[in-house]
Amino acid sequence: MKKLVLATFGLLLSTSAIFGQEVNPCGTYEAQQYLFEKFPEMKAEYDARMELLQNSVEVTTAADGSKSATYVIPIVFHVLHMYGSENISDANVYALVEELNEDFSATNPGISAVIPEFQGIIGNAQVEFRLAAIDPFGNCTNGIEHIYTHETASGESQIHKVGQWNRARYFNVWVVDEPGPATQGILLGYATFPESTDGSGFWTDGVVLRSTTVAANNNNTLTHEIGHWLGLCHTFGCTGTADDGICEDDNIPDVPITDGSFSTCILTRDDCNPGTVENVQNYMDYSSCTHMFSQDQVTVMTNVLNNIAGQRNIIWQDSILEMTGVKDLQLPQTPSNPLSVPLCKPVADFYSPDQITCVGDAVQFEDASWNAVIDSRTWTFEGGTPATSTSSMPIVTFDTPGYKKVTLTVTNATGSDTKVMDDYIFVSPNWADFTGPTSLDLNPSNQHYYFVVKNPEDNHGKFEIKDGVGYNQSRAFKLGNYKDISDADPYTEDWFYNMRLGGSVDQLITPSFDLSTTTSVTVSFKFAYATNATDEVDMTDVVKVYSSRNCGQTWTPRIVSVEGSTVGTSITGADLVSAGFAGNIDFTPTSNSMWRTASFTYTTSSLDTKTRFMIEFTASDLASNLYIDDIMVDGILAVNAETLVDLELEVYPNPTSGEAINVSYRAQNEATEFILRDVQGKIIASEVIEQTNMKVNHTLQGTENLPAAPYFLEVKVGDQSFTKKVVVL
Repeated sequence: MKKLVLATFGLLLSTSAIFGQEVNPCGTYEAQQYLFEKFPEMKAEYDARMELLQNSVEVTTAADGSKSATYVIPIVFHVLHMYGSENISDANVYALVEELNEDFSATNPGISAVIPEFQGIIGNAQVEFRLAAIDPFGNCTNGIEHIYTHETASGESQIHKVGQWNRARYFNVWVVDEPGPATQGILLGYATFPESTDGSGFWTDGVVLRSTTVAANNNNTLTHEIGHWLGLCHTFGCTGTADDGICEDDNIPDVPITDGSFSTCILTRDDCNPGTVENVQNYMDYSSCTHMFSQDQVTVMTNVLNNIAGQRNIIWQDSILEMTGVKDLQLPQTPSNPLSVPLCKPVADFYSPDQITCVGDAVQFEDASWNAVIDSRTWTFEGGTPATSTSSMPIVTFDTPGYKKVTLTVTNATGSDTKVMDDYIFVSPNWADFTGPTSLDLNPSNQHYYFVVKNPEDNHGKFEIKDGVGYNQSRAFKLGNYKDISDADPYTEDWFYNMRLGGSVDQLITPSFDLSTTTSVTVSFKFAYATNATDEVDMTDVVKVYSSRNCGQTWTPRIVSVEGSTVGTSITGADLVSAGFAGNIDFTPTSNSMWRTASFTYTTSSLDTKTRFMIEFTASDLASNLYIDDIMVDGILAVNAETLVDLELEVYPNPTSGEAINVSYRAQNEATEFILRDVQGKIIASEVIEQTNMKVNHTLQGTENLPAAPYFLEVKVGDQSFTKKVVVL
């Protein structure tokens, strides 16, 4: 029998061989230190438990390193995504689990390639991973959940572990687009260690993987990370760096001291102890040919699985296997093996990259449902052509303006699920909301109706119109990033909400402007913002401004000035913080001195018939509330005989409370046509007035007692036309 000291450090692994970029092979030490700095109580708990864990339990092993029983571990994959390539397929996960089970049973195809020097010490860990079949709430699961969240790209260790399942019952794996800060290079993943996850650190337990490593398969990244999760160091030491010219020991007796190999495979390497070949084929090395664990490494992992640290001694118990539904599942777990993956009811989900579009333009939708194989699907598109579809990726056009509801129902033999998004698509009309220079101070009760608000994650913070919070205590848009979680329900609310704000995006899109005959355009707006950061280096929130000539299908960034000084395409740091330190409260500006003005110039052309501008806020974890007010479009409107019609037209009362709509204008030498439409484009009233070359005051017929809603009044004179918005309260 051997007594082996448990390893205490882990890995943030990356490889230049895959990405061809500058990399930092190991960043776990930095990530762990960062976590301890943020949560000092976790460091104290870690140090205390390390003292208790110095004497590992002893486990008797056979001569070949095997045990008499197999440890079965329920595993769940949380795929964090924003509907990009990081939203890997379930087939990728099935293949990865199959690879894991080969690696941990020493039955992987590469085992025969292990050189003779190490064939005799190949260890069979007898650890088997099974995708969970019952989730923490007792529902059927295929062990893979797909979660839409900006955390997939946050690049911050630990905090982006969204939706952890009870770590005493499930081994949690998160698949993300970006697992670590850019300062640490291109990272493939990282693990936590048993002794660092007890006490208040329970929520950090598990492994994080870059999505490309799962999609690629056969790179042993997860096998390596689970080695750390079960207590193993790198072959080149617990804190060392591969190929740095320093030979270090991993405290495993049958693994030779080594400098480690980074993305190479020199099977005869003996740099550290000439005559003793180094184990470059070990899963815990960085070489490009890893195929094995050693018998003593298996002993360490077995010790961990029988130790209380990280509750590793609980997760494989029969009662847990029954609770998670994996006790009698068969392997390998693939869709072609129906006994291995339970048939669950699907979870409906869908996505479109074009959630703001023009009338008549094609919009692509994609079925992103999960949790089961889907036998059939039915889409319904309000005002769309086609109105329904059974395709997984339908293409739809909308011929009337306004917000459109989209519904998807997915079905299999177990049941069906439906997702309904009431205002999922905004279709811009074929006319502009305003013509030429316009002032939007938001004080008229109807002005905010012209704006489009986008909150992709449908979370707590979104732009909303509020009274008494603007410049001069007027109305303004508030982006309420602050959330009081003091009374949060741990079962239904996210206690880490404020810590996970970093990377979330909110957008405020202006009305459309016809600027085709306007020159020397300058766009400006006032903003008020405070921060919870105490150091400017942590003030990483960003405001960007964009313009679009095609109903928001593409956006062009604008170069912005703040109080007359050019800051570039991003307002951030001290330029953004107009109101100082917020103090982790529901900040509201209390004086005009807390406001600043941002502006940019805009060069117009004949294409600017329906131009929109967008103010986009990207939060940090220290974000506070943002306020926007007084959006101004200044410029010189070119005036000719036709455009005088628009300049002299008055529509009243506006807003109206049910009274008929009146128009006052100076008629030209042609008849004038008035067409009133609702937000769907339906004609409510239409009238041609034949009077010419005179001042006209007229009550439009059929416009009294209209339902409360915004309407659009189109005015046509010859080949000229323009539109006015009318609001009925």
